[in-house]
Amino acid sequence: MTESFETSAPHRRVRVWFGAHPIADHTAIADQAAQYEEAMRRRFASLRVTSEPVLVSATAPERSR
Repeated sequence: MTESFETSAPHRRVRVWFGAHPIADHTAIADQAAQYEEAMRRRFASLRVTSEPVLVSATAPERSR
């Protein structure tokens, strides 16, 4: 039996919203997420763009993004 602990990591989840519906969803390390957020704000100036911290499982393998 393995335990899965969630730890705070330097990852952020950036989403672009069309009303209540996310039309883009991207998770990356903080500096890459900031670049993505900036690009999405320029590309979709009239839409809401959010960026929030992500808890990453300590036992989950790192995915390429």
